[in-house]
Amino acid sequence: MIDPAPRHAEYDDIAAEYAASKQLPFRIVVEAPTLFDLAGDLRGLAVLDLPCGDGTYSRALARRGAASVLGVDLSGAMVERARSIERREPLGISYQVGDAAGLGTVGNFDLVVACYLFNYAHTAGELLAFARTVRANLKPGGRLIGINDNPRTPLSRYGDYAAHGFSRTIDLPRREGSRVRYTFPTQDGKTFGFDNFWLAPEAYEQVFAEAGLADFRFVDCRAEVPPGQDRALWDDFVRDCPITGLVASR
Repeated sequence: MIDPAPRHAEYDDIAAEYAASKQLPFRIVVEAPTLFDLAGDLRGLAVLDLPCGDGTYSRALARRGAASVLGVDLSGAMVERARSIERREPLGISYQVGDAAGLGTVGNFDLVVACYLFNYAHTAGELLAFARTVRANLKPGGRLIGINDNPRTPLSRYGDYAAHGFSRTIDLPRREGSRVRYTFPTQDGKTFGFDNFWLAPEAYEQVFAEAGLADFRFVDCRAEVPPGQDRALWDDFVRDCPITGLVASR
């Protein structure tokens, strides 16, 4: 089982900075369009957003027609930020603090949205705990979609993404549990960051099958480039993209 204490403290400490990073161009141009392509028509669906962070995607899912949205995150500071926004701008979203590795069943959902959940697993066993939680909360025929650190990118594509607002490095040799470090500059000239962990693409396939989730696959990201932005910059970003979509079903 994953020890939630370090992750809890890490994200409590950087809640404001992480929330601000949701407005970086790569989130808007690549991450969000890829996620919403995978989501499809949300009208009438019960959705679990796991982990929800400050509720950025929980709110977007509600505005796109989801009948109900529950956001769950390990960080109490993140959940409080989400609840504060809900109080100011109510959309009918519920939030709770919880550890995805041992959450159990909190509902019966048509869709589980898992943005940057599975890349916190250090081992295949920890990944299995996350996958079992997803299955426990999906209706038969329900779907999982998400965004993840991309385990398929070659080592040559780790490094400086300054033009996109971050850097991404990995501890070598690359093996199960290798640390993938994301670092972001802040407006005051400092930086903040957090760790993901690498597991082989084959490990994802095997674990999701063991958890009872069918048709698992990674989905290449796409860029929705606004007028006036450099398309070549984004074409390069999505080539061996540092992030990936993913899907599965129950």
